[in-house]
Amino acid sequence: MRRLEIDKTEESVRFVARYYQPGRFDSHKAWLQMGERLGITPKRRSPIMMWRVAAVAIVVITAGILYLTAERGDTLIAGYDHTEFTLPDNSRIEMQEGAKLKYDRHFDKTERRVSMHGEITFVVAHNEAKPFIVSTPTAQIEVLGTEFTVTADDDDTRLSVASGKVRFTPGNPVIPLLCTAGMTVHYSARTETVNVTSPGSRMEINGKTRSLTFNNTGLKEIVMVLSHFYKVQIELPESESDLTFSSSFTQESIIEIINIINFTLDTHIILVE
Repeated sequence: MRRLEIDKTEESVRFVARYYQPGRFDSHKAWLQMGERLGITPKRRSPIMMWRVAAVAIVVITAGILYLTAERGDTLIAGYDHTEFTLPDNSRIEMQEGAKLKYDRHFDKTERRVSMHGEITFVVAHNEAKPFIVSTPTAQIEVLGTEFTVTADDDDTRLSVASGKVRFTPGNPVIPLLCTAGMTVHYSARTETVNVTSPGSRMEINGKTRSLTFNNTGLKEIVMVLSHFYKVQIELPESESDLTFSSSFTQESIIEIINIINFTLDTHIILVE
């Protein structure tokens, strides 16, 4: 009898988690549907039934996360800091209070794509066939399997990588940045500025002023940024890719920048026509 009551309470929890939506929850219909599921005709709200509903409410409140199911997928909203949840692909997330995450009904079937707002730490399950993609109001982040934290609002996106590799692509300028452990990225859509910090180096890209700042940045990264920033193809000898360079440029042409780097480092970077 005790096991039966527990099973029915768990089913009640699942019922509320599945069907609750703000402003659309019909309590009368819910009583009828819940009664059918539990094998009870709810003509009168018995003490046992009231206890079950109270238990459901306690579980939902203490869970610290509001779990809404809609026709297009699921929405998670954190009620307090350090709220943990496991996604259908077994990726784990830790949400700070007020953070919001959405994914549709195709998640982990054809792709792994979520959208978010607030601060969320991701520990992504590795799956090379289905890259994990996080969309914020101002950027897109793509990973294969790693741990990272994203903080996002309508104007800014911040990324901090704990392990693995992450591809961060700001809204404008559209430059895919490969980020590894220890790197952080801050993108401001208002100023169209990307700041990338990694151990021992720093880089700033400003789309509005058309300026670039490199501080002890690897040539491989610089060439990649220049290629996307100026929408050209640049060739860098493999033997020179590990060299680093520091300088700032504002509205210089791509030819001027390549000439300055080659003259400074005695390198052989060329612009492919």
